[in-house]
Amino acid sequence: MYRDLYLFISIWASLFCNILSAQKVVFESNIDSAFLKAKQENKILFLDYYSQTCHICQAISIHFANPAVANFYNPNFINYKLNVDQISDEEQNFINQAGLKPPGVPVFFFFDGNKKLVHFAVPPPEVKAIVDIGHTALDSNMRVENVERKYKSGNRSINTLVAYSAYLQLLKKDSMVGLIADEIFLQFPKNQLNTKKSYLTMRSNVNSIENGFYKYWLEHRDSMVNFEEGKYQGREKEALKNIMTKSLSSKEAKNWDLKKLREVKSQMVAIDYSPNPDMFLWETEVKLLLEESKVDEAISICEKLLTREKSSIKGDVYILETLLDFPKNEKLYWQISKWIDDELAKPECKAPEMCNLNYLKSKCLYDLNEKTDAKFFIERAVNCAKGTDTDVNKYKELIWKLNF
Repeated sequence: MYRDLYLFISIWASLFCNILSAQKVVFESNIDSAFLKAKQENKILFLDYYSQTCHICQAISIHFANPAVANFYNPNFINYKLNVDQISDEEQNFINQAGLKPPGVPVFFFFDGNKKLVHFAVPPPEVKAIVDIGHTALDSNMRVENVERKYKSGNRSINTLVAYSAYLQLLKKDSMVGLIADEIFLQFPKNQLNTKKSYLTMRSNVNSIENGFYKYWLEHRDSMVNFEEGKYQGREKEALKNIMTKSLSSKEAKNWDLKKLREVKSQMVAIDYSPNPDMFLWETEVKLLLEESKVDEAISICEKLLTREKSSIKGDVYILETLLDFPKNEKLYWQISKWIDDELAKPECKAPEMCNLNYLKSKCLYDLNEKTDAKFFIERAVNCAKGTDTDVNKYKELIWKLNF
């Protein structure tokens, strides 16, 4: 009787464990054996590329315990989690062989049994999106391995464009990413612009402030409510800030005129990117102002930078050194000389910044044809550098010019 009861309990315990395991995605423990299993079972290997310190990754990981996700991924894929914070030798060998260059985390990768990449996507922390990505990976017509061919054959559906954008982002082809993002906006239903789908499309595909999605959400940023979840809830403006960052470092930024620069600065304040946007654009703006002989405006921008809160001597030295590399303008150069004096008078001014400031003062005065004073300050720079690790090699040309 006890043996029968024990057998009954064991059977139910086994069934209960199976029910519980079906409620979460089962991940393999070794990447080599996972690929072997995928090949033997003729399945695609799903690889969750994540980091323990990534909030979105953590939110996604919670969804792996959702029955809707588990009941789809367990029968259709061999699953493996790759933690970028603790990469094993086997994982590193695989990454090198596959040539993976992810833009960050999280990323979902899908490979066939021969370790050929067939699909990937940057997942949002949503159950439906996670399942949808899996469905796409199973669809040979929609997954990334075929999307470039479809695009080049003329297919401009939103699904194709979004998949192609993700592929191009992995390859870091930024200019092409921008073109595809513009095409996505053209195809996107305009009566759905004020939706979460529109926001997520922008966040995943847009890299330029010239894109229509960015412009729309810039004007309607107060409507970006509850589009993010978990720890990112309420941080929807981060998507706009990320696009701004990409634009600031892009080739297009080098061609902005004064009107565009001021428009960008206004946007930076609007999206809380920075209370002091001059810090990001001052070099370009000052150059343009000097080219248009607007010297007072150029000086005003530099004055704000050098008197800003939480400024540092080191940062100020960089600004002054950069200004002296601009084409000579006598009025600006006399102002630079005064600013250098102000920096030298600060109690916190210590070597090597003091050495460099004396050198910059000498260089400025030399360009103003004040050679006697220039010689005095280069002497101070050299003397200041003694006993420090200051690199005096850059002083040599000026020393030679002054016959010092």
